[in-house]
Amino acid sequence: MDNSGSSRYRELELTARYKFRENDEFTASYVRSSSRGDLNDFNSYFSNFQNPIIQANERSRLPWDVPNRFLFRGEFHVPYRITLVPVLDIRTGFPYSIIDEDRNFVGPRNLAGRFPNFASLDLQILRTVSLPGKIQATIRVELGLKVFNLTNHFNPRDFQNNLASDDFGGFYNSVGREFGTRITFVKK
Repeated sequence: MDNSGSSRYRELELTARYKFRENDEFTASYVRSSSRGDLNDFNSYFSNFQNPIIQANERSRLPWDVPNRFLFRGEFHVPYRITLVPVLDIRTGFPYSIIDEDRNFVGPRNLAGRFPNFASLDLQILRTVSLPGKIQATIRVELGLKVFNLTNHFNPRDFQNNLASDDFGGFYNSVGREFGTRITFVKK
């Protein structure tokens, strides 16, 4: 083992923004990227794994390699001091490797396939409210509801990559639709 490892990340981003009416806007971006490097990094051995498996080093796609990503975001002010902020995120799935029953890699690492494409439509609904008395001249309050993965799209975070498993090839642990709230105090 030595400290001669390296990695490389390259990206090309194209972004367009269209502003209309007084405060409404729409932004669209596309990122084409590549991340390659040594797969035996420091975190592989000194992270949360009690007994890490140390394999011969390889250079390949890094675990977070996402060659294509589209991001669409809007901000639309509608009546009753309500603002709608939708965000659509679509990207290529992360790469994965296949292992055997002894946890040896089968074939080149991170080249066995990719997770399904990730797609999430998120939405924030914000309403500006007035505070009583003199404080409203200095502070504005926004109350909001946030919905993540509005369409409840299946976006798995885990893959059964062990050839010896009865569940080999299965994707699991998707985050479903989630709700949150938001309170923001904005100084005028």
